[in-house]
Amino acid sequence: MPGRRLENKIILVFGATGDIGKAISAGFINEGAQVIPASRNREKVAQTIDEFKKAGNQWTEPVTCDVTDESQIEYLCEKIMARFARIDCMVCASGAYLKKPAQDVSLEEWNHIISVNLTGVFLANKIVGKIMLSQSKGSIINIGSLGSFVSLSHTIPYCVSKSGVVMLTKCLSSEWCSHGVRVNAIIPGVFPTNLNRKALSDPVRLNNIINRTPMKRLGEVNELAGAAVYLASDESSFVTGTTFAVDGGFLAHSGF
Repeated sequence: MPGRRLENKIILVFGATGDIGKAISAGFINEGAQVIPASRNREKVAQTIDEFKKAGNQWTEPVTCDVTDESQIEYLCEKIMARFARIDCMVCASGAYLKKPAQDVSLEEWNHIISVNLTGVFLANKIVGKIMLSQSKGSIINIGSLGSFVSLSHTIPYCVSKSGVVMLTKCLSSEWCSHGVRVNAIIPGVFPTNLNRKALSDPVRLNNIINRTPMKRLGEVNELAGAAVYLASDESSFVTGTTFAVDGGFLAHSGF
């Protein structure tokens, strides 16, 4: 299809086997991109590759990658560069979630959430960013959260890690924009995913979220694809350091 917005762009998506990462990847492929899906689970990566092949995606190698492990990220990037010689865009949608009162969160649990949600995002940005800096061009899209800006009950390590993602995005955008590399963050509202499905099973919590959202509903993961496609495309060539909320008006609404 001529005229697709991401025709022949090479896009690496960490967390591509999750609901959000998969929906964003599908949007990319629909716009002509070649997507390299990455996650820690080889079986899920292989299954996702098969799904994407049916939509015309060409990547066929199921390489597992833990974003908290520099060597694994570097190995995957070497594979991509050997095949395509560039990475045009990277999405970091890997994430971990914990719902527990702050006083009951163990150090091990705290370290795990921070490691995946913040340190892992930094490592992915740093390693892929080096490649993009050498190209003098690239777009990085990090996935934040409502918890990047407002406290969500009983999720302190998650909120702290996601607020860090927003500041990391701003810092890297400032450092790298003069070298052609843009860094932005998408802030999803509340979307039912495997990560938060248990938390949303609480009817009181669910009703509170819906009542706090001006659109009075939860989001659907495919509604994130448009924002991601825009930030990955050349249409957003003057956009960096932004936090792009796709949240049904949640963050704009005071609650009063």
